[in-house]
Amino acid sequence: MSSFIVIDDDRTVRSVLTKIIDQYSLGDVYAEADDGLMGEELILRYKPDIVIIDLLLPLQDGISIIKKIKSLNIKSMFIMLSQVSDKDMIAKAYEYGIEFFISKPINVIEVVNVVRKVNEYLSMRKTFEAIESTAMTLGRNNTVNNGKKLGNAKRVLNQLMADLGILGDLGSRDIINICIMLYEDADLGEALEETQLSELLKLLQSKYSSEGKGPTSDFKAIEMRIRRTVGKAMKNIAAMGIEDFSNDKFILYSSSLFDYTEVKMEMDYIRGKVKYSGKVNIKSFIKRLLVMVEQSA
Repeated sequence: MSSFIVIDDDRTVRSVLTKIIDQYSLGDVYAEADDGLMGEELILRYKPDIVIIDLLLPLQDGISIIKKIKSLNIKSMFIMLSQVSDKDMIAKAYEYGIEFFISKPINVIEVVNVVRKVNEYLSMRKTFEAIESTAMTLGRNNTVNNGKKLGNAKRVLNQLMADLGILGDLGSRDIINICIMLYEDADLGEALEETQLSELLKLLQSKYSSEGKGPTSDFKAIEMRIRRTVGKAMKNIAAMGIEDFSNDKFILYSSSLFDYTEVKMEMDYIRGKVKYSGKVNIKSFIKRLLVMVEQSA
């Protein structure tokens, strides 16, 4: 279960939130604070999964706390409480690391829905961290099972490409082929962490040449195709988040397939708030795709 700290200068608000979290079995409230300085101290002490924090607090405001905590690389997720309707203020809060807003006065249904969304995100993040911390075994000894799992893997990959809005792109075909190549070759899959991206792309180029089908361009051209396609995928996910921050696909893919910080940067770029778009990491994207395939296939 998720751990919580609730920070608000209104004791009634803190009490209501604590009761909702307990009543709906959303997690455990470790501590409460009624000002910003105490709130920061409690976050540093307990490092909770989720912090529900008021925007305007005595001694130190919520945004200042979030900036400090994020700078220390503490992975607590923040839900902001506020009566503020100023869009610029809300945008600033998202910029500094707010995952969700809960409006005052407190609405039970809204609190439950928002916290459940954050819990889903946390569960997904922990799953990926656990899987990525161990060597992935991509490939199996049973030939019959291999054939079935390979078919499932291709189906899952195509569905993921469709969800990301890139299924028809040439780079999407390259991505799927790399993933299948890694999935079929257990040794190559297990060595993925130490394998350079250029090596993977050269292997794909050789595969295309030996089969006499598919694009025959050099590996740098393949990389450009893939980079454009992954960039488009992140842009599509960022656009989903701008339209609806609680969108299920946005919540799932913004953290599981991309670096969430880069997705937020892309969102700000689309909004015209920053000069640079989010960056993509092709190898990381492929590795995370494989994790999803391994879970689903």
